[in-house]
Amino acid sequence: MNIKNSIINGLLFLQKLGRENPSLGERERFLIVSTTGLGDTLWATPAIRALRKHFHQSYITVLTSGIGHQILEHNPHIDQIFTVGDPAIYSLMRHYRRLKKLNIDTAFIFHASQRPLLPFCKMIGTKEIFGTEGLNKGLDHLLTHRLPQVREHEIFRRLRMVAATDVQAAGLEMEFFLSPDDELAVNALIERWQLPSFLPIVGLHPGAKDKYKQWHPESFIAVGRRLYETTGCHIVVTGNKEEKPLVDKIAASIPHATPLAGQLPLRTSASLIKRMKVFISNDTGPMHIAFAMQTPTIALFGPTDPTLCGPLTGLRSTVLAKPRTCTPCLQKKCRDPFCMLQISVDDVYHAALLKLAN
Repeated sequence: MNIKNSIINGLLFLQKLGRENPSLGERERFLIVSTTGLGDTLWATPAIRALRKHFHQSYITVLTSGIGHQILEHNPHIDQIFTVGDPAIYSLMRHYRRLKKLNIDTAFIFHASQRPLLPFCKMIGTKEIFGTEGLNKGLDHLLTHRLPQVREHEIFRRLRMVAATDVQAAGLEMEFFLSPDDELAVNALIERWQLPSFLPIVGLHPGAKDKYKQWHPESFIAVGRRLYETTGCHIVVTGNKEEKPLVDKIAASIPHATPLAGQLPLRTSASLIKRMKVFISNDTGPMHIAFAMQTPTIALFGPTDPTLCGPLTGLRSTVLAKPRTCTPCLQKKCRDPFCMLQISVDDVYHAALLKLAN
């Protein structure tokens, strides 16, 4: 057995010798654990909504990452959010007393890459813990309810987990709730650009955490230039601060394009994406924000499978996906994503024109 898991199991055994907390009443208390990326957090929102609609008097709290906190802030289905840093252990020590006092009835482990999180759910006295087999770093035995792995979209996996408590899905749409301040920040930004009110904004998101998911920068440039020349649209190139050289290069090659790399808070970025007429993106976090905002989106897929992580609902999103060219796929070791090169500039340009015409 892994030595870290042995230590964890020993600590949990010692804790059992202590007294259990008394019940605080009949109100159901749920803990959602989702501490990874942006897309992972948004995939949780349909299940959280379903849980609230079924147990409308319940208390729902979420243990999430810093980026997850930003996404779930203002979500009316959530009563309280606890943030986990890296390494997780220090954050969990700070949250221990408060979460233990909540007397959590049920925890759902949606996605947690940090080893201490599942044991932590046991340590705070959670009565039932639901999770997916094989995703818990050898700690599946700490789950009270194990769900088998199934090849399915990540939204369905989370809905299947809450369905184990007789909760029925309340739609498949992801949710990202903006505040008035988020909207005002974007209004001020767009006013500074001094754009005519009729001019559509088109977003290009050329980056991704992994290079093997990135469409070629020259292709983004070609699409952006053609769209500007034929429609006069205002092109905004987005990215994080690490992607600034890529964003600046592409924006400089498209007339009057605006580069925005790491300049906006996440929630302001989400509000800007909501205002776009079209958003063209690789398979990465902002793509999922666009889905949640119901922004017309052209999602570019090559090595990843859109049936597992692409859009589930509506006609606003167009997936352009090509089969993998390498067997096996090199994934993070890939230096030149040939599969992404199969997506042509014409494909993306014509898909964008269709959305601009609607």
